[in-house]
Amino acid sequence: MEDKSISYRQKHRGLIGVEVKVPVKDRHVLSVVYTPGVAAPCIEIARDPGASFDYTCRANTVALVTDGSRVLGRGDLGPLPALPLMEGRSVLFKSFAGVDAFPICLDTQDPEEIVQVVSMMAPTFGAVCLEDITSPRCFTIEGQLRRALNVPVFHNDQHAGAILAVACLINSLRITDKPKESLKVVINGAGAAGIATARFLLEWGIQDLVVCDSHGPLYTFRPYGMNWAKSAVAWRTNPRGVRGDLGAALEGADVFIGFSTGGVLKPEMVSRMASDAVVLAFANPVPEIGLKEALNAGARIVAVSNSQAMDFNELNIALVFPGLFRGALDVGAKEINYTMRLAAAQTLAGLIPEEELCEGYIVPRLTDFRTAAAVAASVAKAAMETGAARKEVDPRKVAEETERFIYEGKFTVPPRAQEPMDFQQESLDLHRRYKGVIGVRPKIPVKDHHILRLLYLPSGEATASRLIAQEPAQAYELTSKSNLVAVITDGSAVLGLGDIGARAALPVMEGKCVLFQTFGGVEAYPICVATQDVDEFVSVVEALAPSFGGINLEDISAPRCFEIEKRLSEILDIPVFHDDQHGTAVVVLAALINALKVVGKSMEDSKVVVSGAGAAAIATTRILLAAGAKDVILCDRLGAIHKGRKKGMNPIKEEMARITNPREIKGEVGKVLENADVFLGLSAPGVINQDMISSMAPDPIVFAMANPIPEIMPQEAKAAGARVVATGRSDFPNQVNNCLGFPGIFRGALDVMATTINDAMKLAAAHALARAVPEAALGPEFIIPEAMNLHVPPLVAEAVARAALQTGVARKEVDPELIRRRTHQYLLEGGVLSE
Repeated sequence: MEDKSISYRQKHRGLIGVEVKVPVKDRHVLSVVYTPGVAAPCIEIARDPGASFDYTCRANTVALVTDGSRVLGRGDLGPLPALPLMEGRSVLFKSFAGVDAFPICLDTQDPEEIVQVVSMMAPTFGAVCLEDITSPRCFTIEGQLRRALNVPVFHNDQHAGAILAVACLINSLRITDKPKESLKVVINGAGAAGIATARFLLEWGIQDLVVCDSHGPLYTFRPYGMNWAKSAVAWRTNPRGVRGDLGAALEGADVFIGFSTGGVLKPEMVSRMASDAVVLAFANPVPEIGLKEALNAGARIVAVSNSQAMDFNELNIALVFPGLFRGALDVGAKEINYTMRLAAAQTLAGLIPEEELCEGYIVPRLTDFRTAAAVAASVAKAAMETGAARKEVDPRKVAEETERFIYEGKFTVPPRAQEPMDFQQESLDLHRRYKGVIGVRPKIPVKDHHILRLLYLPSGEATASRLIAQEPAQAYELTSKSNLVAVITDGSAVLGLGDIGARAALPVMEGKCVLFQTFGGVEAYPICVATQDVDEFVSVVEALAPSFGGINLEDISAPRCFEIEKRLSEILDIPVFHDDQHGTAVVVLAALINALKVVGKSMEDSKVVVSGAGAAAIATTRILLAAGAKDVILCDRLGAIHKGRKKGMNPIKEEMARITNPREIKGEVGKVLENADVFLGLSAPGVINQDMISSMAPDPIVFAMANPIPEIMPQEAKAAGARVVATGRSDFPNQVNNCLGFPGIFRGALDVMATTINDAMKLAAAHALARAVPEAALGPEFIIPEAMNLHVPPLVAEAVARAALQTGVARKEVDPELIRRRTHQYLLEGGVLSE
């Protein structure tokens, strides 16, 4: 079984991928999912931040956060070994309730840092589910996040187990006919689950409760083995002052609830419990006592984790969290309160019909797919009744939609508006109907108990986790990390909209992820970070990096973007790529290589004027110099950048002044353009006019790439004598579109496990892109492939992989030709992108 579970993970590159809800099949859909249409939902969210729940994936997305400090029963393994477990949790979220839960494995165990990182990522997610964080820091983290965020924050290890325990007790009391108030309950385990369950039971009305740890019962002023969380619960429990060991605490007890260590509960302890004893053994992967052992020792009702008897009580919190979050998300809950948790427990218990209730059937079977729908409805109802919901939704509708997803594989999508719409209106309509354009996709869905146990229960997850703990590089083979990129922004320079903030940037980041998948087969997930402080931003990205194989920075304003990229490239051992800089630069260089061929000029002899001094313009200038250009002049709104200029300068511009403009030309862009061979516009509308183009050298090349309105309209540039014209728009020939670059660049870098994307790889990408235009077809109207040409990304991927191998930044030897072939096959035929 272990070998098969590992082979499945290897074949599929992990267990989860990114689902594209609206496939890009033509230019029209591309313009609605991405630019120019995507600006419309961004503007709506900037105007009303709450609209992020209407127009993006946020309304159905949960951040699944761990620090790896408590992985199964193996303790502090760190973030990478936790990743297989988090992927498994994600599949259960999706399979049982249609919730998109994305794993975030953090490379920090400092509570303040975790709170800071999760708080800053909050604009991306509609809820936060904490996992596998050790006690007592988990209580601190959850408490602070609940106060900091206005979305549900739920620690699964604490509350899901507590909910399931109460559900079991409700049905056990129906069988044993014991009054709740007289129960003597012993909890073994004083970590997250044990203490949270104690709190829940006390609120539920249990009066005689003892919590034990490895030293025995907790009691007030116990002088050893205590922490603040244990002390707090000790004040509220153990009313009889029980001392000694677990065996002493269990004498005469009615209920044992274990969140501790496999095998710790001995048969003789069970035999000294009260008549009709209940044993709930939650320890994983090995319960505190075996099912048969407990029954043979005299327990009347036994439920254990990882039960091999599929028709007997099996304790698994997957019965709880999918439906719980489904209900909370569907009503836009701000929290998950006690009433919502109790409603979940009561619903779970009530799913067992009276006529079927018996000692061996007190909790629903894990493969009963109706469970999540019922829990979701009751949680939604409780949220509305307690004022935790932002919107009113009929609980029956919640259950119906959940069941629709479970059994049909999709939610109801409202019909398209019938009136004529432009790109912006159509984009608003589409994003609203689909609730964003991406989601999480299980690569191996849960269809039966066999696949559930093989991959998604501790027995199947533990092997992958153990292998990664022994050899961290195995994370690239056994999880989605090898094909997963984070698309990260701070929202400071979004399209032509400027600084609209992280929340409003999410539609663009989702669109970018669609392009990664469509044109490169790269799984990409958006992370919108709510800080524009460089140090804080770098810390956030550094912390979440273990979950990803690459980082694509997006829409971050200059000059901060340069420092952010530089620092992250130095810190991380995965590719860090600012697409606004380098993606643009690669595609511009490719187009210019071919444009110069058309006019019969060389890079070395051409005078090139670059308008704009932001991220794209500066990166383009650098790659031109690397490609052999000798005479490049960079202009900003004040004119030419040159040595000695004082006004409007910063460290980046100072650096550019040292390596460009060799003749130290001064003046505005119109003067600088005199006798220039090439104009590259990466600035603003209307920057140049026809007179300026007329002053250029014969057969001038004009790239007017400002979006959505170029520096000069193409027809005006041609009328003034421009021989070759390119823009950033899809409605004119020669569109300089970044999607020709970044999907193939990351495809090649990921497939050889490159540690960086260096200049050689960028130059290789540009030359491969230029070669994709056949010599026979090359002309003024065709210098760059069309954005929808799926034959291009495989060529770019091959060239990038080869350059990575040649420059020594690849950690994996793969034939670049093989990368080209399998990428081409995947893009044209679909299927599994595997070796």
